[in-house]
Amino acid sequence: MGAKKKILIVDDEKQLVSLVRLHMEMSGYEVLSASDGEEALAVAKREKPDLMILDLMLPKIDGWEVCKRLRAESKSGDMPVIMLTARSETEDKLKGFECGADDYITKPFSPRELVARVKRVLARAEKGPSAPTRYSCGDVDINLEDFTVKVKGKEVHLTEKERAILKALLKKPGEFLTRGQLLDTAWSGKEEVEYGNIDVHISHLREKLEKNPENPQIIKTVKGAGYIVEGAVHV
Repeated sequence: MGAKKKILIVDDEKQLVSLVRLHMEMSGYEVLSASDGEEALAVAKREKPDLMILDLMLPKIDGWEVCKRLRAESKSGDMPVIMLTARSETEDKLKGFECGADDYITKPFSPRELVARVKRVLARAEKGPSAPTRYSCGDVDINLEDFTVKVKGKEVHLTEKERAILKALLKKPGEFLTRGQLLDTAWSGKEEVEYGNIDVHISHLREKLEKNPENPQIIKTVKGAGYIVEGAVHV
């Protein structure tokens, strides 16, 4: 078994801390606590918890400021934060998310729901940021999830190899890929293929995507090296 995940509970209500501690420990977590904003930041820096459960109305430094300072620190900038507070106004929630909170729970709360939220936020953090799946290149919109490609709103059909080449280029927008790299991606080394096949498929892609295939603005040639996608913005 791996080490237990550390949960830092930050609240000046001792009874609430005891309640949350009980349920977190029953769920297999190691629990730390702090009763004010200054202590919270000190404990976070020293113990490096995996997640913080943070009240907003704290002595010394309020929860919003604690969250902001965590996000500004390179070593704690990606620590998940769940705000647990009596402040239930929409503006408070929006302010919490703007400060960098991953979730927002209002008091009174269900301990079982809090545990479920902790598990969900931790699982999301472990996966890391998901790769973008939708791109815009001028008049061209590309959705890699279902691989629909539209030019000026009209869907265009791409072959399997064209899709594989375009997907490989979009994974590294602004970086060129050699013909060899594109061959490895699109053909997976299962077939004997000449480098010239890449050029043929690139030509077909340009005919389908570019305003002027003779002067491409999306899929450009890097002379003597390979190809590059420019101007792609994930949306």
